[in-house]
Amino acid sequence: MINIENIANKSIILNFLYKLLIWIRKNYETSFTSYALGKLCEKIRLYCSHSKICTYLSKSNYLDRLWANSLICNYLAKYINMPGNYLKKIYLKNEIIFSHSYVFKFIKFISEKFEFVLGFALTIIMIIPDHRWYNAYGVLITILLALLLFIKTIIEPSATIDTENLDFTFILFFASIIMAAATSLFPKDSLNYLIQYMTAFIAVIIIVSSMKNVDNLNTVIEFAVLAVFLTSLYGIWQWKVVGIEVNPSLTDVTVNRGMTGRVYSTMGNPNVYGELLVLIMPFFGTVIFNAKSFMKKIIYAFLFVPVLVILLKTGSRSAWVAFAFAVFVFVFFKNKKLLPFLIIAGILAIPFLPPSIYKRILTLFNPNDTSLKYRKQILEPAMPMLRDYWFNGVGLGNKVFNIIYKRYKPFTLKTVAHTHNLYIQIWLEAGIAAIISIVWFIFRILRKSVISIMNKKDTNINNILIAAISGLSGILIMGFADHIWFYNRILFMFWVVVAIIISSIKLLNMENS
Repeated sequence: MINIENIANKSIILNFLYKLLIWIRKNYETSFTSYALGKLCEKIRLYCSHSKICTYLSKSNYLDRLWANSLICNYLAKYINMPGNYLKKIYLKNEIIFSHSYVFKFIKFISEKFEFVLGFALTIIMIIPDHRWYNAYGVLITILLALLLFIKTIIEPSATIDTENLDFTFILFFASIIMAAATSLFPKDSLNYLIQYMTAFIAVIIIVSSMKNVDNLNTVIEFAVLAVFLTSLYGIWQWKVVGIEVNPSLTDVTVNRGMTGRVYSTMGNPNVYGELLVLIMPFFGTVIFNAKSFMKKIIYAFLFVPVLVILLKTGSRSAWVAFAFAVFVFVFFKNKKLLPFLIIAGILAIPFLPPSIYKRILTLFNPNDTSLKYRKQILEPAMPMLRDYWFNGVGLGNKVFNIIYKRYKPFTLKTVAHTHNLYIQIWLEAGIAAIISIVWFIFRILRKSVISIMNKKDTNINNILIAAISGLSGILIMGFADHIWFYNRILFMFWVVVAIIISSIKLLNMENS
């Protein structure tokens, strides 16, 4: 049997890197940089201890208590569970009859393993290639999961549909989405997009209701990272076996000479695939830190390598920047002392990047890049459109957006799918209520996550929260350069990550109580 520790001890490269890190750490601790950063952190801590903003961020919010005790929250929880409670009484009276049914035994078995069913469903959603994917699949999978959860609430005494742990701003946002569809300039065209939003809404409730302990969450997350690993293998097959032609509509060939085709894996578009990777890749940190055996940690570390390579091969600059920010957030909350080493490691890695990727990074600062110019050209007509429809929006979906946008865009600009900016797109489609509620919700959920992480109640849940807010922060940064909800699978996975955060906070609250 291979002894990994012996191999590591005999490796010249690993020993060199280890000695280099020890040398950097030793000299850093006695350096002027360390002294200056220490003084700066001390000043920041002193300022924060007297800051009203920091005090607000660090204490429990009275709005949470107000929402928990409100009639809306209580009635929502009561009436959404009413059918299940009624059927539960019937089931308990006839439990012996049901127990003789093999079909019922099978349903009961899979309901008891709900986290595995959920993880498998997420895997299916991520690994089906784009040319074989239909949005109806996502709706059907969510309906089946909802049905299984409903049965679970009937046959398990403690199982309920949990709406009490949903933040009130989450309810407000989806209420604004329903209103946007109802008041759409073209309601029929908005209906399909409303279905996709409601699918994500139901998925959040399913996940929050079914996660009863940290092991459930870890199982779902392990399925997610394994699914992303499988998509990276498919991407490698595209890159190395099939070959990918350079698409001029995705890459400016004049400033990206020598660049090969961009990997898109199962998502059909390299930028969209980059969005999926940014969301899920931080969870590799979770499974590595939460793994109980050393061998499992090593396996997941190796699985991360091809995913990182494929992220680079997407050629998505916004995804690279977003992932770098996600890594920064992860390291900041996991161990702030490692930030200088992270920065040094990033600088040292630059000479080892392939020339095509290095040149691609440099195009971020090239004013002649057509991609950057194109985004600017799209946003210019969007501003007067926003002034006209700032209150209600035009209605959900890119179809409605395109119809109205044509009235504002110049003739020289070709057909535009969206504004390449998540926040402006939400505002244009769903109006002022939607953009305020989503920004408010993001602020509140990140605030709750940071408070939970700082309290350090449970290391395993902390690792989940750190990865989740890292991925969420990364994708939100990416939202300034792209409409990340344009592709429905990314919209769905975005809210899956949100559901993981809500579930983690819920579990911590359960431990505290």
